[in-house]
Amino acid sequence: MKTTTATIRTMIVDDEVLARENVEALLQDDPEIKIVAQCSNGDQAVEAIRQHRPDLLFLDVQMPGLDGFGLLAKLPDTLLPQVVFVTAYDHFALQAFEVQAVDYVLKPFNRVRFAEALARAKAAVRERDPQNLARRLDEVMTALQRLREGKDAAPAARREGDNRLFIRCDGEIHVMAPEDILWIESDGDYVRLHVTDKSRFVRMSLLKMMEKLDPAHFVRIHRSTIVNLRHMRKASPALYGEYTVELTNGAKLKVSRTFVHDLKAHL
Repeated sequence: MKTTTATIRTMIVDDEVLARENVEALLQDDPEIKIVAQCSNGDQAVEAIRQHRPDLLFLDVQMPGLDGFGLLAKLPDTLLPQVVFVTAYDHFALQAFEVQAVDYVLKPFNRVRFAEALARAKAAVRERDPQNLARRLDEVMTALQRLREGKDAAPAARREGDNRLFIRCDGEIHVMAPEDILWIESDGDYVRLHVTDKSRFVRMSLLKMMEKLDPAHFVRIHRSTIVNLRHMRKASPALYGEYTVELTNGAKLKVSRTFVHDLKAHL
């Protein structure tokens, strides 16, 4: 389906003011682009998309609350625009393509790379097939659901060339980079993931979570604790054969005697 107007209605969604301004500056000289709205969070963007019905969306991947993937999941088929993901994390690139994003650009922006992504996005808008885009997005969301329920043959974190985690939290599926996790603790029927920006509760056992993680980087140090070695600053002997590990954020965690050998083996 080809667009009948020379103007491509465009929205910018990013929780960082500077990032929105940079995208706007890179778009302002293009006569085919008309910026119809800018939003700082996913929930605001859902309403703006319903109101403005953009052809093209520059969408931040990681935002507080409703992230970029969660935003797309909330849109009905008829409102799905073409998407260019804006991200500081290149490990999200593959996921962007899996949801049929036209392209992605990394922060800080490179003018040449941005121009390439914009050119491809404009071409996709002209040839846009909303039904096909909706079908493929639905397939991806189904795949994410299967991963969450453990029906997929291979855990997401173990797939060759793909170490992302698909975590259901607060009714939404979050795509998480394992390197952002500092440590994990069990809390009843849940585990609490201590990540660089906040803590997240996930209804899952500690053993099940361990299956999703790379054993080269994550080690169990207590019956209720897993630590990411990439964030470990030091390990110090404590009483009765136990140890204490200190993380890069200053947190200090107990290593029980049962798991001291595992920690030493990794170190």
